Amino acid sequence: MRSTRSDPDLGPDWSTLRRPATDDWLEPAPGRLRIRGGQSPVGRRSPSLLARRVTARRCSFETSLTFAPRTPDHLAGLTAYYNTRNWHYLYVMARDDGSPVLRALSCEAGQLTAHDPAIPLEPGRPVVLHAALDVPVLRFSYDTGEGLRTLPLELDATVLSDEHADEFHDGQLRVLGFTGAMLGLWAQDLDGAGVHADFAYATYLTTPDGRA
Repeated sequence: MRSTRSDPDLGPDWSTLRRPATDDWLEPAPGRLRIRGGQSPVGRRSPSLLARRVTARRCSFETSLTFAPRTPDHLAGLTAYYNTRNWHYLYVMARDDGSPVLRALSCEAGQLTAHDPAIPLEPGRPVVLHAALDVPVLRFSYDTGEGLRTLPLELDATVLSDEHADEFHDGQLRVLGFTGAMLGLWAQDLDGAGVHADFAYATYLTTPDGRA
């Protein structure tokens, strides 16, 4: 999927995690890219993550998501990703009653932190998701048709660095970081119900003047 609103074909800037970009989980079509949900963030076989490398300290990434989760086990959205133990995630999920909400979740050295607020969404309506990276800060925003609104969060972007991802236990290096920071699209189907998420576009922009 190139970084434009008009061409859904996968391009050379995009990478997947632990499995090739095959049509059993990625379906490019005019006007959308359909991603079928995969494993949880710690899944080692079939996570549904499509991402591109961050190439500047100041950049932005935006997508428009249409998603119909049925349970809290169905999640899809935008991620700033380093590896399975270090990432930030702005995503749509369903409450226990099936109503969709927008949430943000972070993982640092394997420790999860859920962020408030949980923002109610209108079922079936697309939502624009936006990430602005200005190292060392990451900010998430969203738009449901009333303009872009930034979540009241300043997330730590340094968790996406090689240096931060190196983990020491009892003075010994046990986890080595080397993958580099990525921005991308992520869909999870933790109960195997066969859910999918549709992304209308994905736009990555570098902003050397410091605005994202």
